[in-house]
Amino acid sequence: MEVEEFTRKIEKIKEDATKNILSHFNRIHDKLFTFNNILIAGYFALSRIETDINIKVIMVPLLNLIFLIFIEYLMMEKSRKEAGVNELGLDEFIHFAENKDKKTTLYSLLSIITTLGVFTYFLYLLLF
Repeated sequence: MEVEEFTRKIEKIKEDATKNILSHFNRIHDKLFTFNNILIAGYFALSRIETDINIKVIMVPLLNLIFLIFIEYLMMEKSRKEAGVNELGLDEFIHFAENKDKKTTLYSLLSIITTLGVFTYFLYLLLF
């Protein structure tokens, strides 16, 4: 009896941890979107203040925004697959289970890196 209760508690902890991971990814991406929007305004202002900076430099944060939207789309598709996991065939389910979190983590790391790159380039334009 105690073993079954312990097993249920472990499963509950795993389920809660998965929900927390998704919550953290969502919070990180929300902050990246907000920061990138601030950078868009900064790039636009910088191109108007500094005469030697072309307005086309605004494409840098806009391309990053497109990348962030693409990542959100991929995460939505991942959630859609998770919601319909019982409709997958055995091979699809095994492939899905093996690759479930690897791509999400990689894309999130990539979004952080690209946003830091956009910020670093903004600082370079601002200071030099």
